[in-house]
Amino acid sequence: MTPTPRSKENGARRGFNWSEGIWVQIGNYEALGSRPWSDLAHLEIFPGIPLNSPTWIMPGSYLPAGASQRESFRSLTPRTREASDINELQPQDESLCRALLVLSLPHRTLTGIRTIGPSTWLARARQSIKLARCIVENFPDREDGLWSHLNRDEWRAIIAMTTPGDYRNRTLSLVRDLAAYGERGLMSDFPGIRKAPPPRPRTTPTSEPSRRGERRTPATSKKPKLQTEPFSDEFVTAVLGRATWLQDNLASQVIDCWAQLREHAAVAARSGRTTSNPRTIEERRLIIANFPWKDADGHPLTELPWEVKMGRQREITAVWPPRDATSISVMVGIIQALNFCTLSFCDGARSSENLDVDDNSVSPADPERLTARTFKYEPLPGGAYRDWPLHPRAIKALEIQQEIAKVIRPEEGTHLWMLLTDGAEPAGSPLRNATEPIVEAIRKLGLTTLSGSKRPHAHRWRHTIARLVALCVAAAPQVLMDLFGHRDLEITLHYILSNPSIAEEVQRIAEEVAYALAEEAIVDVESGKAGGPAAKPLRSGLNGLKMRRGLEELGAETMSEAISILTFNGRLWASVREGVLCTKGLGQFGPCTRGSGAPDPGNCHTTCDHRLELARAKADCLRALRALQRDRDQAATSGADLQVAYFDGQILAQLKRWPDVRKQILAESPVARAIWNARRSGHES
Repeated sequence: MTPTPRSKENGARRGFNWSEGIWVQIGNYEALGSRPWSDLAHLEIFPGIPLNSPTWIMPGSYLPAGASQRESFRSLTPRTREASDINELQPQDESLCRALLVLSLPHRTLTGIRTIGPSTWLARARQSIKLARCIVENFPDREDGLWSHLNRDEWRAIIAMTTPGDYRNRTLSLVRDLAAYGERGLMSDFPGIRKAPPPRPRTTPTSEPSRRGERRTPATSKKPKLQTEPFSDEFVTAVLGRATWLQDNLASQVIDCWAQLREHAAVAARSGRTTSNPRTIEERRLIIANFPWKDADGHPLTELPWEVKMGRQREITAVWPPRDATSISVMVGIIQALNFCTLSFCDGARSSENLDVDDNSVSPADPERLTARTFKYEPLPGGAYRDWPLHPRAIKALEIQQEIAKVIRPEEGTHLWMLLTDGAEPAGSPLRNATEPIVEAIRKLGLTTLSGSKRPHAHRWRHTIARLVALCVAAAPQVLMDLFGHRDLEITLHYILSNPSIAEEVQRIAEEVAYALAEEAIVDVESGKAGGPAAKPLRSGLNGLKMRRGLEELGAETMSEAISILTFNGRLWASVREGVLCTKGLGQFGPCTRGSGAPDPGNCHTTCDHRLELARAKADCLRALRALQRDRDQAATSGADLQVAYFDGQILAQLKRWPDVRKQILAESPVARAIWNARRSGHES
């Protein structure tokens, strides 16, 4: 899932940072603070937007799809006062503009010189403007400066007034960064964070009031963010079950009927009749009633498998078809929202990345891959393209979105997610916020209680993927890091561990899996079907246990005791690959790690004394040997001697695993027989 190059040029030359243009204009910005404002006022912070402009509007191509494309989101007014004449620049406004300028420049971090992305700069710029306006309103001590006259206690008060508690560390970091820029010479007026003046000495001694008997203030735990709670299994099953049923049975029919209703409304409007006209209402009702509603098997569709809130009366019913056109529009909205949920569950992409999907995101040459832009960790204007694997259900969801687009999207548009009704933008415009349609669809489907204590935010699908992969996949962090497009494993681990219950659930399931695998292994060992170097000593130990207990075979109670002892209550015996267990205990050494650490699945040796192979691994061994022989024959035909030697070693390692498999392969393959005999004659005579 590496980024996939596209012929589209993202609106900028490759390798061009969003703020590189202003760097070039500044030149030597280490002496930026000493340059007069007249030298800087004409510099363009964005193309066509000089620093002295009363309004700064960031180009939409710098930001991802979604709410950030709205002009109100991309606009800033870099002024310290809400004045009627914002064209008049005050000295304090100059200090603010200089601060916003330096925030776009490279800065030193613990990992080197870094730049911030457009979205981060916008957030920090807004917070800087908020701080500046609070300073001017509450601490107007100087008319020629903005930041430098404040002491530490005043800064604490300003941050408390402008920032909610959970985000004060971010604002404090912003103030410290501005101070660091000033110390480098990039700003002449910058936060000095001076200590507050000492209090005047008291003339008479005072004593601190007693607090005896006061109730202790309880510690407040930090509340998790609303969008980080994964959805429950019940919610995922209910939502995707409804999405699947709609895709297979009703979606295309609803869209066709909706198109007819929209066309009828347009004809009625040309005749001077609105959709609230009784005649129009009756004609639209007949369109719905006469539509040939069928299920996937071709049977008449008279009832939905679940209830939904529809119609002008907002009744909850499973009867189909509905009685009014409003219900059809409601169902189209539900279909689009569930399509977005399906795609989010299948690809694990961010909401902005899925909102960027258009007609060209799925190539006919590779219909199982989705390509869209990502702006995370990408400093380029227009972001960078990457791809995701597509499940057939996600492909079906996108095909249905194409049908919706044909009905309502403007001819020049290519987007797949649309506003279905007129609002801040006309119907058919790109959808800016995926969460609100999902919340509304979940409410109409009556599933709000299943979504938990938080709103069904679109980003929660990403955390749901993280939870499910963490529970099901051994190498979950690496898989999620690739799927989510992260550059740092710590960020991926945050998704897994952001909810403490996930870590507890992973541990519980790991212990249950270890117990089940150990039970399967003991049964295979006792029946003589297990393989690997660990099988023989384990069989001897189990025979000793039965002898001490006077048993001919292990009963349920004795089996449970043996499993608990061998696996240290489910905390040992890891599955390193399908059908292969590592029985290494606490403090034991192994060749995979050359020490006593946890097993390394990628470096498991067939000769390791801790390797135990279950009976079901025998068939895998046989398939692997035959595949290796085919690859060796191809390498020998092409004269690739190094590859032949590599495959010889792999074949030899597989031959050592199972005596009966080895006997079968040696009987049918002269090449395998030669490899085995050469090994025996050279090293095992």
